[in-house]
Amino acid sequence: AVTKAREYMLLKIGELRKPKTNIQMIQKVGLVKYHHLMEFLIKTSPEVAQEIRSTYTDSMSRTLYSLFKSYHSQLSKLELEVASKHEMMCVEESSSLSSSSSARMLFQRHPNMNKKGDAFCLGDRIKVLKDIDIEQPILVHVAIAEETQYTYEAIFRSVMKHLMDAATNEYLFGMDFFKDRSFDTFNQIFGRTISLLLENLENYLFSCYDAIGLLLMIKIVHAQRLMMQRRRIPVLDSVFDRINMLLWPRLKLVLDSNLKSVDTANAKRLGIVSKNPHYVTRRYAEFTASIFTLHGGMESLGIAGGGEDMLLNDLTKLRVGVLSLLKRLSEELPSSKQRVVFLINNYDQVLSVFNERQIIGDESGRFEELLSQHRGSFVEEELLEGFSDMITFVQHTEANLHAGDNAGCDLVMVENLVIDFAQTWRASIEAIYQNVLEYFSNFRNGMEILKQVLTQLLLYYTRFQDIIRKVWGRRQPPFAKDIVSTATILVEIKKYSRAI
Repeated sequence: AVTKAREYMLLKIGELRKPKTNIQMIQKVGLVKYHHLMEFLIKTSPEVAQEIRSTYTDSMSRTLYSLFKSYHSQLSKLELEVASKHEMMCVEESSSLSSSSSARMLFQRHPNMNKKGDAFCLGDRIKVLKDIDIEQPILVHVAIAEETQYTYEAIFRSVMKHLMDAATNEYLFGMDFFKDRSFDTFNQIFGRTISLLLENLENYLFSCYDAIGLLLMIKIVHAQRLMMQRRRIPVLDSVFDRINMLLWPRLKLVLDSNLKSVDTANAKRLGIVSKNPHYVTRRYAEFTASIFTLHGGMESLGIAGGGEDMLLNDLTKLRVGVLSLLKRLSEELPSSKQRVVFLINNYDQVLSVFNERQIIGDESGRFEELLSQHRGSFVEEELLEGFSDMITFVQHTEANLHAGDNAGCDLVMVENLVIDFAQTWRASIEAIYQNVLEYFSNFRNGMEILKQVLTQLLLYYTRFQDIIRKVWGRRQPPFAKDIVSTATILVEIKKYSRAI
């Protein structure tokens, strides 16, 4: 009986090594169905039972190793490359580059945010986190036929899904067939396969500069750990821990590399600086929004060493670095007004991305504050171009009146200001409108600034009229007929308001 049982078991185990074999069917129909034979051998002939067990673990170890090696190799050919070490937040131009290299760098400087797999934009990549518990692994033959490419996190998720399913199957089979509730059988079967997968991951991480992909993989590992907990299969806990110990340090290195590229960037070698948003601003905004989007739920990851705090601290450092860089870039422009316009457009660019991605909090609050400050600066700069004499007069005279100097104003000066304003105010408002359209790439931002400029103009003019009333009192100044009423100005302002 022992001999027949041994021969039968070894025959069925031998079938596991045949190519394209349905392993689960052999396990279920050919082995587990006759588990009483194994129980018989364990009791009557432990050495034969151990032989069968050793043969099974060796066969499955070889089979799974071969399957996972082949699967990963095929998927690697479908990988969509996302980022290299040369694609940091800031990429300086180099005069020593060849013409072809310079052209390549030119295109690298301006990221395509619609391209799948952009290193600074999450985009559709977040879909890899959807339905992790029910999403099926990638079918290689289908992907090849459809010429589909996948970012590494999608490949990683697919390989890990196969690993979880295989681990679950083998652990339950071991309990049913070998009556083994320890991890010994599992470790013997999966030892080589797990080492292979970890080695593949290490090889990828060695040249990985894709922070978004790394964070996605961290979230995938967390979700898959929870899946295994729901299955009550604890055999992969140590594997998940080892993967995290590979992912987090690499993420920190990539974040530090991007921060360094910003802190050490030479503003003179980051491309042409104009009034428009700089490419670094777009990259920063997309990158930060992506990290904050993925940050949701990070507090539940249970990562030792403060992974969540590390992310937030690094994003704060990155924000400080980018703001400093924008200041340095603005200094490449010749006039203070151009510098203010440049900063406004860049701050507005960040807030536009944040609003689109629904990012609120300290990060957006800081940029809103800066945008408000620089809008105020632009308002004053713009008004001084067309109304500098009136504004200077108002500020100087108000200061004198506040100090108790009630001496009369220079009648000729006031009359000249009144006449000059009456002759030029409409043309000056039109010039302001055209300037705003030219300066600000975001129409909505530009129209908000236009409202502020016209409102401030009306306030200055109202203060100018108040000074005239205070100085002349009830007396009618000789130039009264030339004073433009605030109602007239309001009517003109409303014309531009309707255009907004």
